[in-house]
Amino acid sequence: MNIKPLFLICVCALGLSACRSYKKLEKKQEDVKAPSSVSKHTQTQETSLFFDAEKARLLGDTKLAYNLYTSFVESYPANATARYNLARLQFQRQELAAAEKNAQKSVELAPQNKYFIEFYAQILSYLKKNKQAESLINNLVATNPEDEEYLYKQAMFYLKEKEYDKAIQSIDKLEKLTGFNEDLVIQKKNIYAKQGKTELAINEIKKLREIYPQSAQFPIMMIDVYESAGQKEKVKLIYEDLEVNYSEDPIAQVALSQYFIEQKNIERSNQYMKKVMKNKNLDVETKISLLLPTLKFIETGTPDEKDLILTMSKSISEESPENKDAVSLYADVLYFSKKNDEALVEYKKYLKLDKSKFSIWNQLLSIYLNKQQYDSVLAYADKSLEVFPNNALPYFFKGISYVQLKESDKAIKPLNQSLELETENTALIAQIYSTLGDVYNTKQNYPYSDSCFEKSLKILPNDATTLNNYAYYLSLRKTKLDDAERMSKKSLELMPESKSFLDTYGWILYQQGKYTEAKSYMDRALKANGEEDPTLLEHMGDIYYKLNDKSKAIEYWKKAQMKGESNPTLLKKISDEKLYE
Repeated sequence: MNIKPLFLICVCALGLSACRSYKKLEKKQEDVKAPSSVSKHTQTQETSLFFDAEKARLLGDTKLAYNLYTSFVESYPANATARYNLARLQFQRQELAAAEKNAQKSVELAPQNKYFIEFYAQILSYLKKNKQAESLINNLVATNPEDEEYLYKQAMFYLKEKEYDKAIQSIDKLEKLTGFNEDLVIQKKNIYAKQGKTELAINEIKKLREIYPQSAQFPIMMIDVYESAGQKEKVKLIYEDLEVNYSEDPIAQVALSQYFIEQKNIERSNQYMKKVMKNKNLDVETKISLLLPTLKFIETGTPDEKDLILTMSKSISEESPENKDAVSLYADVLYFSKKNDEALVEYKKYLKLDKSKFSIWNQLLSIYLNKQQYDSVLAYADKSLEVFPNNALPYFFKGISYVQLKESDKAIKPLNQSLELETENTALIAQIYSTLGDVYNTKQNYPYSDSCFEKSLKILPNDATTLNNYAYYLSLRKTKLDDAERMSKKSLELMPESKSFLDTYGWILYQQGKYTEAKSYMDRALKANGEEDPTLLEHMGDIYYKLNDKSKAIEYWKKAQMKGESNPTLLKKISDEKLYE
């Protein structure tokens, strides 16, 4: 490695005699006084130490560079470059007071060095010592009046400090140096808009419109300014201008479509957006990007707005059936429009084009799970695992499906595989433990069940469903009833109108012998659409029996039987007209 040039730079930075011109050193031999050996040694040692520190910094060993520069500055406090480099290292380490001190000292030692001044101003600005920073920046501009970079930094500093008039002045000076500059014009427009100087902002946009008269971008920019200022009549006039002069511009078409939606003129809105989708000069990617801002209406929009988005996304997909993004967009629009069957078709089309995007598999599995088509969940989970063998979610989907199919033994393995693979998604980990709690309870492995529920609640202590399920299982076993009552009550605080949660709490009160209170909660559960729940009806019958209302008890037991409950204990209760627990 040739380090000679770097060595020379370092020597020059230190201001050593080796950097003087050769001619200036030419003297008669007898006139030259030999330097003392001490002076030579000192200069050599200073150069060597500086070189070691700078070499460490350039090689990225910031810890060693920091230590070497700290030691160097202690020995040679008048070296401005060393102070500057040490300040930068200290700033990286957030040693702000020390960084400020050394940056200031570097400027004092080398007051003409603009890099030192610029860095010192940066630190002062970071420390919110804005007046001092402003003074330094202004000095840089004063001493470098033709430097565009410093003028721009001055303008941005004023903008940051909300000194808008000064920012405009700096940009004006910069414009005189650079001539017309689109970015500077837009900056001025933004500043005037922030000041509420609407017409001055509009005048800046007019400059751009004169340069680019065919572009609809700048009339639309005017619309934004006038809308922010609440000048609706002027907004209307510009939209009319868009219709007359820019009706074939796709950007204008999107803007006009949105405008007519806001005006409740759905027919006109559809006309313009259909033009966008049929525009042969636009590629699919551009059409998708134009459509994306409208997707916010998928869930919150009117039926007409939703239909428009569906129509447009379908048009893009049909136009480019081999384009993955187009197919994915249409599938997602269908999914969020709750058109799950149609979404399934599109997601499957996507997988024929590309199997490497897990979010598509996830959407597919979620739809099948919501449709309770558990065999399909299992089939597609296995297919996804061929591509993503280390993804936890397909295993979780499999476990959930086996639970719903009443095949608890088969659920345990994929759930545990999911647990082993998932390390970051705490919500999923908690859900896996909760599901395992359900499974082990079904298998009557109560210690494992309780342990899983407790692990789940340790992660998500406010998960209402887990609180309810664990509490209910404890109540059925008539164990830890105080804990069960506390958890059930908490679940009700989180979801006070859930009939299942009301039933659980009422049943726990029943197990505690609080029959009147239990009936109160069961009444609430029945009013919350609980009349179709056979378990809830049977529980109400048991409560009436404990309250010595035998006829009501039999009535509710029979209602439970009519709703599909056929467990032997219920049938025996009805037959013998007696409570069995």
